[in-house]
Amino acid sequence: MHIKKLSPLLANQIAAGEVVERPSSVVKELLENAIDAGAKRIQVDIERGGARLIRITDDGHGIEREQLELALARHATSKITQTEDLKAIHTLGFRGEALASISSVAKLTLSSKAQAASDDSAGWSAIAQGHDMAVEIQPRPMPAGTIVEVRDLFFNTPARRKFLRAERTEYVHIEETMKRVALASPSVAFTLKHNGKVTKRIPAAKSEEQQKQRIGAIVSNNFLRQALYLDTSIDSLRIWGWLSSPEHHQNSSFSQYVFVNGRAVRDRTLNHAIKQAYQELLPAGRVPAYVLYLELDPEKVDVNVHPTKHEVRFSDARQVHDFISRAVAEALEPQAETLLADELLQVEEVERAYIPQNNSFKDQSKDKYYHPRFEAGVAVEQETPSVSRTQVQRERHYSSYAPKPGSRNTNNQEGQYILVSERFLLQPIDSGVLLLDIKGFWLDYSAQLLQQEWGKETLKRKPLLIPERLGIPVEAVSERYLELWNKLGFDLNVTGPKSVALRQVPASLLHINIKQLAQDVLYATASVSHSISLQELQRLLLEKLSVHWWPDSNQSWLDLLNPQNWKESKFCQKLSESDLASWLMTKQASDTFSQTQLHSANTQH
Repeated sequence: MHIKKLSPLLANQIAAGEVVERPSSVVKELLENAIDAGAKRIQVDIERGGARLIRITDDGHGIEREQLELALARHATSKITQTEDLKAIHTLGFRGEALASISSVAKLTLSSKAQAASDDSAGWSAIAQGHDMAVEIQPRPMPAGTIVEVRDLFFNTPARRKFLRAERTEYVHIEETMKRVALASPSVAFTLKHNGKVTKRIPAAKSEEQQKQRIGAIVSNNFLRQALYLDTSIDSLRIWGWLSSPEHHQNSSFSQYVFVNGRAVRDRTLNHAIKQAYQELLPAGRVPAYVLYLELDPEKVDVNVHPTKHEVRFSDARQVHDFISRAVAEALEPQAETLLADELLQVEEVERAYIPQNNSFKDQSKDKYYHPRFEAGVAVEQETPSVSRTQVQRERHYSSYAPKPGSRNTNNQEGQYILVSERFLLQPIDSGVLLLDIKGFWLDYSAQLLQQEWGKETLKRKPLLIPERLGIPVEAVSERYLELWNKLGFDLNVTGPKSVALRQVPASLLHINIKQLAQDVLYATASVSHSISLQELQRLLLEKLSVHWWPDSNQSWLDLLNPQNWKESKFCQKLSESDLASWLMTKQASDTFSQTQLHSANTQH
């Protein structure tokens, strides 16, 4: 067998087998080219389901006469110039093979007039047909823009033509393709004509309300009436759009649209993330409807995966999956997720409900939901009666006395310590032990660091991978109030009548339950949001730090504490052996007494 170089026609026909599946594939490629050219109005004319004629007319930048012939050449494009451009693609098309592939299986005429041309100058047409793929250039009077005519699709490949479906079927595919492109490009007006009759007209959206109406017209007004709006972002990731509530579902995936940086995609990672968020909320065999837009850094997504560009690949697929799944799940949660103290008595089972401080909880004999930690205003997981809370606490208490190795000098006393109740650190020394109140020391250090950063306006922030939704006890809070929080390092955004999303927090707050801290202060101050001062908000946040102490059991404490010279602080004491024995006996007796009280209270209630 001799190796031969394929003719241009045969090479383009092979490429067309990947790009041109049916008439709707041609429409998709030409619509994307028009949008990349900056078109604001696009008209699609088709005859006999696109088999006889597909004409795309746009008012984009147009093509210069000298470049018309080159535009029909294979792998010729104006959208990328070097290898680095593939790492961050900002356009819908970039391969430069669509026009060449289409012209190899149909009779193609490309007519264009550049926007920079004078009004009295003519446009030009490039006609490509025949086995030699020769291009003929002819003048053509026309306004600025581009017209692409594709006639007799698959006229020279009969085997492909016989796979075309009925005219109505092909039209439906073209209509669906135009819907997807229109949803991805809200600022562009579209008109679709079939056999000379206007079948769909989609005006451009110039405002958020018009875009919402446009989505209702394209997808369904019934979908839009019951849809939930979603808008969540973290770092360079943002997901926004509309999704159906759990009470409204369908039996097919017909009204499911996902767009990545303005490109309609069918991606398994994205679909699975959305499905996971709905999996416990829908009956078997039913699926949701949604129109969602994912925006991220173009360098973190690869669209050069498949010739049709329907598939994408993310540099961190797990992060994208978890972000979308959590964002959709939170959007599906009821707005009244946070319970007030007087509402708690009306429910029979509470899971991770926030309970604000309230004097009514001090009466243990009258409140069947009383728990000692309620007075601290923290989240409590209700356990089933079969679980022995006292036994779990006792095991956790004694296990906390196990020696903990530090990461440095682990073979000597300097690298060894004992952690008691995740609160006290004991480090042996030659004449006894050093006892450090970790909670007291770290909260004091954190408060001082926060005050310094607030005063110098050098606050360092860290974003939350998944924003936390918090409740507020009033219908609305002032913009000034949210700005005060922002000055303190907390990025809060209103997400509902009585809810806000926490997206960023001060980086210096470690071993603090940030969500409950912010929730606690919100309940204490939201009702006076119009009059509270920055100093009052600062004071309250610092006061609440001790209430929401939340140490990480996996923390290597010496690595964290040694740079802060903890041995010289007022929270560190030197104990002799006898002092240590006395202290441990007192500590153990106190804990045992507390556990006995708790067991008695649980038994009574």
